[in-house]
Amino acid sequence: MFENLLGQNEILKTLKSDLEADRLPPAILFSGSPGSGKITAALELARVLSCTSTTEGRPIAARAAWNCPCPSCTRHRSLVHPDLVLFGPRTFPEEIQAALELLDRSPGAPSSYFFSRAARKLARRFDAVLYQGEESRIAKAAPLLRELEEQIDAVAPERATPGVLAPGSAEAAAKAAGICAKLEAFVPDTPPVFMIRNIEFWSRLSPLGKRKTVVMENADRMLESSRNALLKILEEPPDSVRFVLTSSRRSALMTTILSRVRTYNFAMRDSAGTGLVIERVFRSSEQVPSVESFLSARRSFPPAEARAKAEAFLGAAFSTRSEGNGGLRTSALTSLLEATKEFGQKDDRYSSSFRSFIAALSSTLGAMLREEGLDATAIHLIDQAALLVRNASNDYETLNRSPSLLAESLMYALTEAGGGSAGIQR
Repeated sequence: MFENLLGQNEILKTLKSDLEADRLPPAILFSGSPGSGKITAALELARVLSCTSTTEGRPIAARAAWNCPCPSCTRHRSLVHPDLVLFGPRTFPEEIQAALELLDRSPGAPSSYFFSRAARKLARRFDAVLYQGEESRIAKAAPLLRELEEQIDAVAPERATPGVLAPGSAEAAAKAAGICAKLEAFVPDTPPVFMIRNIEFWSRLSPLGKRKTVVMENADRMLESSRNALLKILEEPPDSVRFVLTSSRRSALMTTILSRVRTYNFAMRDSAGTGLVIERVFRSSEQVPSVESFLSARRSFPPAEARAKAEAFLGAAFSTRSEGNGGLRTSALTSLLEATKEFGQKDDRYSSSFRSFIAALSSTLGAMLREEGLDATAIHLIDQAALLVRNASNDYETLNRSPSLLAESLMYALTEAGGGSAGIQR
């Protein structure tokens, strides 16, 4: 078991030891940097806990191998087990793009499984369990989900042979990737409280198999109401359920939640561990500092480009008012919209680019605040700018406003806030 968790030997030993000794608590937290293997470990743990291998007299490590043929493990490998709930905010395009490249670079059953799992990590965000009583929220996503499942089934890992994909798999994977780009727009940026309450109800029902598992990614991004609802479940969790939270910012979680989970810290992989993952999982010899950077480079609007556009955007907004600088602001907006295909309105592959742009703006403003020699006026203006960026993000997430119009409004709001007249010169 945990054969697919690479470069995390200490965590692997600890998890195996706790499982063998039956010391795994009802709720755990996998904490570590992005790309450190947290979600891989969480999904593998769910599979191990549900394994129904008939070799009961043997240690669990011998019973729950990755290729275990039991029906439960078979369903978990494909991420279709009904005793698994997977939710929480994250971005998906980079992993799906990496999976597409893998299918082309190393066709066969392993790459087909990898692609299917990458797509289903997104599809599982729309489980009926999560939206019980709130089905209208995903009414527009329902046709896309049905089509996505058809294309995932057509990828057919079981019909692939070494070096050869099943007929039609490549075309189906390409279609599935396009559908995923559209679906991501429907994934909440933070788990709403109704989801947590639905999970509470579901977790108290008997499992169909041996055990249920709830996996929540980026648990630090919950709103207060959702945090309080989750805390209520963790105070008295049902014995038949294990809760696995993941986070890259442990300090952002409520102390009351932290007191009810056992934390497993995932270390940042060294160059050897990173190289092992890139070689074994992605069948690539690319030299990268981390798995996260490998995946980020696969985004249609990668972080480096997002940061460059954010800096140009802020530079134009904070420039002094003049006829020439009005053109500078127009130029910065036009360049941004062209680079993002109008934030995905002209190309679904860029549908997550507005979130990337907002994140780059926030990061750039944070870096500006750390610069030496800022006076009180400049600090105030940067704080105002950060608030405007947060408001634009909230309008996008909660009001479904056009990202292109939000970017234009944000440009003028930043100028009016004072940057254009007082001048924070970049």
